[in-house]
Amino acid sequence: MFMVAIITIIELKHIKIELENSRSHHIRHFIDQYYCYKNNYVTKTGNPAWNKIFWSGLVSLEAAKEVNRKQVVKEHVVPVKVITQMLQNLGLSPSLSEIGKVLDDWLLFATITKNENKELNDLGLSQKMPTQFYDSHNVLYQDKFARYKLAGISLVKLKQ
Repeated sequence: MFMVAIITIIELKHIKIELENSRSHHIRHFIDQYYCYKNNYVTKTGNPAWNKIFWSGLVSLEAAKEVNRKQVVKEHVVPVKVITQMLQNLGLSPSLSEIGKVLDDWLLFATITKNENKELNDLGLSQKMPTQFYDSHNVLYQDKFARYKLAGISLVKLKQ
């Protein structure tokens, strides 16, 4: 567990380096690795265990009924592009704790069906949040589940 905590900090440092150098093309990798280490989704050899994300935590009602792994996808509830913008808004030299707070507040995955993923794509919400997310007068303002609500996708939290 101690090693996982150290690796989590290393991932935050990777993200910090990307931000300090106005780069973003590797942030997705570091964000996803941070998530795995932070949530202890790791293999016995200490590598990220991507498959442990499936059917863990948030799952759509439809995906919860699905037994075929090929019919579901793991999906960022708040798209990486949006999280990246939030991180960039911290400025060129954010602290590790500021980066960690953004990730801990906004980074989560859901397991949804491929059909539900297509619904998000069809709504133009595969890589962005809806405009209502940014409108302080809207009920979906800063609602991390806004895309799912607009697409009619219901999520449940499975026991860990």
